[in-house]
Amino acid sequence: MTYFNKRVGWIVFSAMVSILLGTSWMIYFHQRRQLCSTSDAKAPIAPWNYKAAESMSAEEVFRYLHWTNGTSCLFAVDFGFFVWNGEGVAAPDGHKAICLDQSISPVYGNCLVYSFGIGNQWSFDESMAHFGCNVYSFDPSMGDNDHDESQNIHFYNLGLAAQDGIIPSKQWKMKTASSVYQMLIHRHGPVLIDVFKMDIEFFEWEVIPQMMHSGFLAKIVKQLAVEIHFNVSDPLEIFRHRVRILQDLEESSLSSYSGGFIRFSSRPNPWLKRQLPILESKEDYIGLELAWYNSRYYPTPQS
Repeated sequence: MTYFNKRVGWIVFSAMVSILLGTSWMIYFHQRRQLCSTSDAKAPIAPWNYKAAESMSAEEVFRYLHWTNGTSCLFAVDFGFFVWNGEGVAAPDGHKAICLDQSISPVYGNCLVYSFGIGNQWSFDESMAHFGCNVYSFDPSMGDNDHDESQNIHFYNLGLAAQDGIIPSKQWKMKTASSVYQMLIHRHGPVLIDVFKMDIEFFEWEVIPQMMHSGFLAKIVKQLAVEIHFNVSDPLEIFRHRVRILQDLEESSLSSYSGGFIRFSSRPNPWLKRQLPILESKEDYIGLELAWYNSRYYPTPQS
């Protein structure tokens, strides 16, 4: 074969390889764009987020729980903490992550916070009050009567649940988020809740679905900060069921009652690391602090 023919053959071969590679990359990026196309440009792209909770392995469950789309919030700031030393661990506690990006941030001096679960530890509530927010705090376990803890912190002897009622064994008065809001609307007016914080010891798993299906979360809440809980002995089916609740909350296709909440923070509770049967006795955390913002109130070019 002459030098000319060899060179032509090499050029043709190189061109074919380039075309094949280019086509493969185009298909790949097209699929990625389909996966990532949502109403919010800051939607999650972690691959296990697209796997149904019902088919997740135990390892995938914990990767999902620890994952955070941190780049979705440029200015995530912790509000309120104290250092607690216990069980051989000394670390900050009581703090919650709040996104202070301009589109979603509470307005300094003019904001509304609901804080459920105090446990006589006021650091978060006080920090939000110092930011100028009007803070409504709730906890039926403290035995305190309704009172103003300070000028900007208003306490109610009341718990959060999926339905209104009384817990007979404890005589705790419980209300849904919608009922609490209607009870207080004469005080703060029909405004959005800038931050809705929950640390309510497993009640979150019944409260979050109720808040979604009632439309309260989608319509009223701009940011949500929750400590989620599991038991050491929970089977994989329980973990999957609770991950499904979080996936519904984070669903990218918005509906009138669910989806559209972008997770920007996930941190384990340092005192809740345990050996877990579903992980073949490997250690992981049965309590994590998660924080989201409602993408309906964080406009992007795509939305």
